[in-house]
Amino acid sequence: MSLLIKRVTEIMSEGPVDVVEKGLNVFYAANVMRERARGSLVVVDDGKPVGIVTERDIVRRVVAEGRSPSATKVGDIMSTPLISVGPEATVAAAVRIMYENGIRRLPVVENDRIVVMLTVTDLARAMYREREKKDEILAAMARFRELEELAKR
Repeated sequence: MSLLIKRVTEIMSEGPVDVVEKGLNVFYAANVMRERARGSLVVVDDGKPVGIVTERDIVRRVVAEGRSPSATKVGDIMSTPLISVGPEATVAAAVRIMYENGIRRLPVVENDRIVVMLTVTDLARAMYREREKKDEILAAMARFRELEELAKR
């Protein structure tokens, strides 16, 4: 099956998606990112995903503007609206959305709940695995042909 027609749920990395309430300050969010080795957090309002905040957002919208991370709320610098897909979306649809919006992370949302975060790394890993499978099939076919030739002798 081609990678592009697979559902995003077939290639996603498992694991929790880290979130932060939009009313918390950027200093807190940055520390969560550091502690959990994350480049982004999904921003929620009463548990509902409403945006995303990335390291880039913090650098450009707080640090570069001389704002105080302790006095700046996550909701003031988050990227919104949250661009996301449902779990039944195809990889092709997800790639198109990521490309058209210039994003490297795409939350997968179901019933106003973050299921998982699809990343460019997930896509690269899936492409690599698909290539490995094709190479294995080609190698097996070549071995089969060699055996057929030996059997004819």
